Amino acid sequence: MACTMVSVWTSLHLAIALWGCPGLGEEKVVFTADYSLHERPPTEDGKPLVIKSSINLRNILDVKEKEQIISLETTLRLYWKDERIQPKAKFLDSEDSIGKYLTLNPSQAALFWMPDVFIDQAKALRSPTFYTKPASLRVYNDSMIRYSSRINYDVACNMDFHRFPVDEQYCEVKFESFGLTNKQIQLKWMEQSHSNVNANITLSQFSFNVLLMDSYNTDYYDVAYPGLIMKLHLTRQIGYHIVQTYIPSTVFVVLAWLSLFIPPESVPGRVGMGMTTLLTLTAMFSSVRQNVPRVSYISYLDIWMLLCMLFVFSCILEFIIATIFLRTGKKEKTEKFEFLSKVSLPILFMVLNIVYWPSLLAGYWDGK
Repeated sequence: MACTMVSVWTSLHLAIALWGCPGLGEEKVVFTADYSLHERPPTEDGKPLVIKSSINLRNILDVKEKEQIISLETTLRLYWKDERIQPKAKFLDSEDSIGKYLTLNPSQAALFWMPDVFIDQAKALRSPTFYTKPASLRVYNDSMIRYSSRINYDVACNMDFHRFPVDEQYCEVKFESFGLTNKQIQLKWMEQSHSNVNANITLSQFSFNVLLMDSYNTDYYDVAYPGLIMKLHLTRQIGYHIVQTYIPSTVFVVLAWLSLFIPPESVPGRVGMGMTTLLTLTAMFSSVRQNVPRVSYISYLDIWMLLCMLFVFSCILEFIIATIFLRTGKKEKTEKFEFLSKVSLPILFMVLNIVYWPSLLAGYWDGK
């Protein structure tokens, strides 16, 4: 008796879903008598059901480097065949590259067998809904089903900042089956999906490329589950840090060197100029570090800032040594030491630049 009531209830829902209005319209889709949304569509010889996918990257909303999270807005489309479902020919009022189809209200997807695809390592998911959920459900003339939905979400991205500020980040967005194994379904990208990227996407500090990788099977569970990967390759643009960090820090190093031209007898001038420059560089260094996570390793920008601080400190140390020589009555030795410092410090700073910049930009231009 209970089974009969469930069957009647399911049939009633299918009738409501597939008629324009109960009692006023004709059903648009015909289901076989043994149809069950709890069973995956049958295939030949029990092979895995092939589910083809395409994705449209609508926007990269944000790249949160400190949290190592990237926010995306995408439209994911899934295609699969279900021979148990057949649309009526007179309702096939639209056509695309696949064939003729009819469109059903996306809320009725609950009455169809659907792939259990989820986004791995997603922190938050949001649907940009106004009134109706941004999704569509199509049934093609050859029993192909297409379900499409637009969502935006935050997903984890493991980042490496060794080469910051010319670092390259590779963020993998994984679409994976939750309960159906690779012996039951197989996920594949459609060929034309490789070009579905919004050309108007712009990021403040990054350029990007999108690569749709081949399907994969998980190897960290007892049972293998199929999945797909969309990889984003983010390349940081160095222009911001050239203007905001490298040029100002170079100016402060030059100012520290110019302090050597102040007579060592003028203690307040030398000390004030040197300490002000050192403290400003330290504050700048702290501000730059706030833009990236608190990693334990040293980046290229850390090396630059530390060396700049070392040069400024060298100018202060030079003044202390010159003052000691002067107070011991070795004026001639003081003048020679001052002259040697004025010549050697800018030469050493130029050598630093000659070594540093080719090492920094070699990988950067190779990445282009």
